[in-house]
Amino acid sequence: MGTAVELNIEIFDLTLALQSVGGDGEFLAEIAGLVQAAWPTLLAELREGMARGDLRTVEKRARLAKAAARNVSARRTYDCALELETMTGKGDLRASEEAIARLEHEAKLLQSALSTLGNLRDTA
Repeated sequence: MGTAVELNIEIFDLTLALQSVGGDGEFLAEIAGLVQAAWPTLLAELREGMARGDLRTVEKRARLAKAAARNVSARRTYDCALELETMTGKGDLRASEEAIARLEHEAKLLQSALSTLGNLRDTA
C-alpha cells in the first residue's frame, strides 16, 4: 500500500475500514468512491438547510453524514456529524453553524484521503 493511504490514519482508520469489508481492498475502494460522490450533495443540503433555518433537515442530513463517515471508518468526520446532529436536535443554531464548518473541513480532508484508496484496487 502507498504511504499516502497509511499517513491518513488521523482522518480514517484504514485497518478498521478493511476489517469491516473482510479485507477486500477493491470493495473498500468502491465504498469510498460512493462516499466521495455523496459528500458534495450532502454538504450542499446541509448549507441550504442552515440558510433556511431548517434544523430538522440539517439534523437528518447529519445522520446521513454519520453513516457515510462510519462506512469508511472516518472517526473525526463521524464525530463532527454527531456533534451537528446533537446541536440541531437541541435547536442551537449558532452551534450548528459552527459544527457544519468543522464537518465541512473534515469532509474535505476525508475526501482527499479517500482519493488515495483507488490504489487498493491494485493491491487486492
